Amino acid sequence: MAHLDRLSGNEAVAVAMRQIDPDVMGAFPITPSTEIPQYFAQYVADGLVHTELVTVESEHSSMSVCMGAAAAGGRAISATSSAGLALMYETLYVAASCRLPIVLAVSTRALSGPININNDHSDAMGARDSGWIQIYAENNQEVYDNYVQAFPIAETGDVRLPVMICQDGFITSHAVENIELLEDGEVKGFVGQYDPEHFLLNSGEPLGVLHGAQEAAGRGHEERQGRHPRPGGAVLSAHGPEIRLL
Repeated sequence: MAHLDRLSGNEAVAVAMRQIDPDVMGAFPITPSTEIPQYFAQYVADGLVHTELVTVESEHSSMSVCMGAAAAGGRAISATSSAGLALMYETLYVAASCRLPIVLAVSTRALSGPININNDHSDAMGARDSGWIQIYAENNQEVYDNYVQAFPIAETGDVRLPVMICQDGFITSHAVENIELLEDGEVKGFVGQYDPEHFLLNSGEPLGVLHGAQEAAGRGHEERQGRHPRPGGAVLSAHGPEIRLL
C-alpha cells in the first residue's frame, strides 16, 4: 500500500534506487545531482541495499563502471548533471550501441559558458542523439514514478537500451514536495529479477567485450549517407567500384 512522504526530487530518486537495490553504482559528485549518490551511499553504509558503490575520479569513469557491470549481467546506475554529463558523452554512445540497460539519473543544469549553475536542459539535449531513452519529469512525483519504471523499460527485449531519468536541477531536485511512495515489496515485484539474455559472465555463451555494435572500417560514412540520402544523389561504395543510385 502506498504511503505519503515529503521528499526532494533527489531524495525521491535515492529512495527508488534503494527499493530497486541495483548491483552496481558508479558515483562521482556534481551539483545539483550530488545528493543522489550521497543519500544512496548512506543506504549502502546502513546495509539497506546490496549494491557495490564504486566511487571514481570522474563522470567518464562512473559511466565506464556502469558499462562494465551491465555487460557482465548486472543492474547498473549512476547520477550526474551538466558538465558531468558532457564528460560522459563518449561513453553514452558506446553504452547504447552495446544495448546495455543502464539507468542514469540526471538533475539537469546548464553547460558552462559563461559560468552558469542554473537549470536548463542543455546538458541532456547534448545527449539527445546518443541512443538513450530520455524521460523528463514535471514534478517530484514524476521523478520517482519514472525511475521505478526505468529498468523494466530498459530491460524489455524489444527495447534493451539505457534510460536517462531527467529532472530540473534545483527546481525539482532540491524542492520538497509531497510524494506517494510505493512499498518496497511492490517496487521489487514490479521491477522483477533481472535475467539478461547475453552477458560476459555467461560461461555457456562466451562473448567478446565488443559483442555490441562495432562498425567495420570504411562503412561509417556510407552508412550515414544511406540514413540521410540526398534526393536524386548517389552513394559511392567504399567496398566496390559500383555507384548505387538513391
